[in-house]
Amino acid sequence: MNKCWIVCAALLMTSVVAFADFDLGDLPACNYPTFFGNPGHSMTGKAWLGECITQEDDPYPVNGDGCDDGVFFVGLPWMPCAIETVFVTVTAGPNYATNPLWLNAWKDGNLDGDFCDTLCDGLANEWIIHNVPVVPGVHMFTFIDPGVLDLGSYAAVLRFRLSGRSLGRNAFGFYNPFDCPDMPFCGNFAADSLGEVEDYWIEDAQLVVGLHSFDVVPGDARATVNWRTASETDNDHFEILRDNVLVHSVPALGSSASGSNYQWVDNGLTNGTEYTYTLRAVDVNGGHQELAVESVTPSVNAVIGEYALHQNFPNPFNPETQISYDLVASGYVTIKVYNMIGQEVATLVSGLKDAGSHTVTFDASHLPAALYLYKMEVNGFSATHKMLLIK
Repeated sequence: MNKCWIVCAALLMTSVVAFADFDLGDLPACNYPTFFGNPGHSMTGKAWLGECITQEDDPYPVNGDGCDDGVFFVGLPWMPCAIETVFVTVTAGPNYATNPLWLNAWKDGNLDGDFCDTLCDGLANEWIIHNVPVVPGVHMFTFIDPGVLDLGSYAAVLRFRLSGRSLGRNAFGFYNPFDCPDMPFCGNFAADSLGEVEDYWIEDAQLVVGLHSFDVVPGDARATVNWRTASETDNDHFEILRDNVLVHSVPALGSSASGSNYQWVDNGLTNGTEYTYTLRAVDVNGGHQELAVESVTPSVNAVIGEYALHQNFPNPFNPETQISYDLVASGYVTIKVYNMIGQEVATLVSGLKDAGSHTVTFDASHLPAALYLYKMEVNGFSATHKMLLIK
């Protein structure tokens, strides 16, 4: 095993010397099986994940790379051992022809510092995307989320790797025998002259109640609390706290593999005062789990302080969803929907609107299930959000 370890270290040193510009990801090298360096790809302009790629001759700090943009995680926070979904964008560079592309991904479901485990009673491997051939475009992947239920709310740590040849389970980086004692061979991190490594460290992304979305929309002396669950296990009810004081309880589904939409309106508030809302789940045994926190300031239209485009609700949706937006002053508003290759598929708003809060309903019954973007422009202000249509 020590011989294998030395050979891998030598290969990494040779690879780094051979190429000047590298992408090395940004997980802390000493906490994962990358003690002597993360997996690397030399940058050739052929293909990468997301909209851009940056040179990383040394790993960035956690989530420090401005180009960590290739993966959209559906319905965070996730519930351990539930079926989850990601959309991965593969971009062709100027030198791309018909080069084969391969995608692998890993998730440290128990936060033990490696990607070597099988969790969820043997149903979920930390190797979540298995050596899939891909072409430029947007790809959807579903898998059983490797996770555990004894850590409370905890971070999701993931690595995605696009490569120029078929790799495999151990391709997350350097193999250290002390990290993965049950894996009998070295990890493959040879430079492929293609692709990149995208690392993600998402705080509080694992929950027992799978929360798809949480949104508090301010109104005139009121706030509307919206949330959608992905799944629920032995969930008795939800508690809504305003400024850390319990103000309302909502009955839950108990156990549900598909989740549900919930809403509650808090009336009689004071305009211009900021309120902080906390959503908690309470299980049948009385255990409490904090799911989300958001602060809002109710106001009449005249005192809206900034332009804003809010996240649609529900999200994901089928086939309708609502999009709210705020205007400081009247102006000509456009809200358009685009697919992930930039084609316009719908115009929701196009006209003069008064200052204030507005809501528009988007009916996507005529569109295929996919990830979409919606963009608002008014008076020099522009904002864009993502939304997911499921069918």
